[in-house]
Amino acid sequence: MNTKLQILQGAGQIGGNIVLIEGEKSRLIIDFGIPLTELDGNPTDLKLSDERVKKYLPDIPDLYKDKQEKETLIFVSHAHPDHFGLLRYVDKSIPIYTMKITKDLIEKGSKLLYNNLFDDLNLVEIRETIHTPDFMVDGFPVDHSVAGACAFRITDKKSKKDILYSGDLRCHGRSNIETELFVKYNTDPDYLILEGTTLSREETETKTEEDIENEMASIFSEDKMSIVCCSPLNIDRIVSVYNACKRADKTFVIDPYTAYILETFRGTDLPNYKSENIKVYCVPNSQSEKIFENPKNKKFGHNKIAFDDIMANPNQYVIKDNFKIAESITARMSLDEINLVYSYWEGYLEDESYRWHNYINQLKQVHTSGHIAKSDLIKLVKDLRPKKIIPIHTLASEKFKEYFGDKVVELNKDNILEIK
Repeated sequence: MNTKLQILQGAGQIGGNIVLIEGEKSRLIIDFGIPLTELDGNPTDLKLSDERVKKYLPDIPDLYKDKQEKETLIFVSHAHPDHFGLLRYVDKSIPIYTMKITKDLIEKGSKLLYNNLFDDLNLVEIRETIHTPDFMVDGFPVDHSVAGACAFRITDKKSKKDILYSGDLRCHGRSNIETELFVKYNTDPDYLILEGTTLSREETETKTEEDIENEMASIFSEDKMSIVCCSPLNIDRIVSVYNACKRADKTFVIDPYTAYILETFRGTDLPNYKSENIKVYCVPNSQSEKIFENPKNKKFGHNKIAFDDIMANPNQYVIKDNFKIAESITARMSLDEINLVYSYWEGYLEDESYRWHNYINQLKQVHTSGHIAKSDLIKLVKDLRPKKIIPIHTLASEKFKEYFGDKVVELNKDNILEIK
């Protein structure tokens, strides 16, 4: 039996990637996500009903039972729900391999963000090459808008062919060296499954995180409070906000989940909840307060700040947005007194159910993509020199053919590629 490769989900759409690679005695599933269109303009919202989400579960034999006829391994590229959000349904005995940071983010996020939906997954840290009867799999860190992102190299033992899976990556973040090293050590693959998120967007100048920091420092220097809407998983962006606060002599107020994310990276030069110019706000009676501020675990201590203290001198603070604190602040202050800084992809704002949609005319949008720019994607392909390219995570697969010609092989759930 030749190895078979299918794109079960993720072809012709953004997010929701599910790739199946099946050999004679074992099979690999690469990512297992919810399509971005189901996340209601909120990329961390997984409080979705079974009825709404189960329609995306692929028909993979035995995947949801307690026993598989073939050895089954799942690999997750990073901790964004459009790449892991369906994992709660798979058989709990199946090992799910990912980088340590991604493992930590999913496990802790389950308690703080995802209603404990992912508490009992069999998550395993990738420390070395993973072997099955048919495959060898290696993970390679890459630059993306969430820490811990990786790409995978899958080697088919029978054909000796190499398949690269890019996951989501970019070349313009603070960790761009990781993408460069991934390319350096993986040239001349037989197949490259490549994201093309930005190919459907108008080409603009790509900002660096240093550009973002400079823009935010200018905004924060105004004699106003600022509320920043950004992902706590985007460590690059959190660092940019923190550095901009220091330059503007403002105090950065974060929520407990952001504090946890920063603490996960202790030992580096990143800020944490004990750093100068940082305070932690716990919403009273919230789940976060119950976890972190119970009598047995007074975690934040003197670094905690009360809402009334913020309101006593609001212009001294830059607030990491979450629903409760933003709602409380906007109930006490007019929008003319606040800089609303939006640091997500602007496409989320088109969803009328998204709470920031109502403020679209007041927002100061300061953002750079977590995905590879078109010019960088073209260079990446040139440097990798793949024999064949399979588009994924894109609304513009036709652009792949425009740029890469007959190297492009379009797959979806209805066709199968045999690896010979």
